[in-house]
Amino acid sequence: MVDLRRLRYFVAVAEEQHFGRAATRLGISQPPLSEHIQALEAELGSRLLLRTTRSVRLTAEGEALLAHARSILEGVDRCRDVVQAVHRKEGDTLTLGILHAHAYTFLPGLLRAYFAQDPARRVQLVEYSTTEQAARLLEGAIDIGLIREPVYHALLHTQTLFTESYAVALPSSWAMARKSRVSVRDLDGRRMVGYPSHDRRRSTQSLFRDFFHQYGVRPADFLEVRTMHAALALVAAQQGFAPVPWSQTSLRLSGLVYRRFRERPPDLSVGLAWREDKASPATEAFIATCVAYFSRNKARSVHA
Repeated sequence: MVDLRRLRYFVAVAEEQHFGRAATRLGISQPPLSEHIQALEAELGSRLLLRTTRSVRLTAEGEALLAHARSILEGVDRCRDVVQAVHRKEGDTLTLGILHAHAYTFLPGLLRAYFAQDPARRVQLVEYSTTEQAARLLEGAIDIGLIREPVYHALLHTQTLFTESYAVALPSSWAMARKSRVSVRDLDGRRMVGYPSHDRRRSTQSLFRDFFHQYGVRPADFLEVRTMHAALALVAAQQGFAPVPWSQTSLRLSGLVYRRFRERPPDLSVGLAWREDKASPATEAFIATCVAYFSRNKARSVHA
């Protein structure tokens, strides 16, 4: 059986591409790290790394092992989460998956409504992407997730909570930033900064491609970053404009402004996802709270 510690050491060396940096990351000295890698190569009967005086490269066998090792280690690291999830359920604590943006938009008000019904309730918040939430729900590591729709899986039930339109983040130095609303045509010839989605069809690039085409708009360039927050940093640095869900315009950064569109822009939906066959009383109570809360707050379903 392959030693899990050696797999961790191998992944560190492969990612750092340097024995010295990998040793520092692992908190060990370089000689024993080299010995463990050599032992792993001997155990597997293959050369995994090509060493030079300055760097390390993976062999074809090393490349194949790296993907497999990461998967194995991720599964091992999740063991504690899965076991603790059962313990939390026994204690009637709701484990709620959220997206980063929820923490500074609607989540505080929603949780106040949930706790107001029973101050003894407990909630553990865990931050995952929508794709990661679906995986954790299937494993039983979380009870319910606040997700961006759509999510498709035979074991997962979803319910839309609200739908909102996109606004646009602009550098405050642009002339159009002085308008109370902007036309999509104002963006012609400007660079767009976008970010991906768990559903490729719902990425900002995909959604706005059709929107731009409808009004004959051609952005000068498209730059994709990993998160909306990175996109906003580039907007504030005057590198382009970025579409932003309206509820998230509460995030303020120096150097940018948010504006609604004069035209009807694309929208997105936020909802709940859970396993109906695993729903606890705490899960059912949270679903009921969410439905009532967003029914009372219709203004959150925003369209320009």
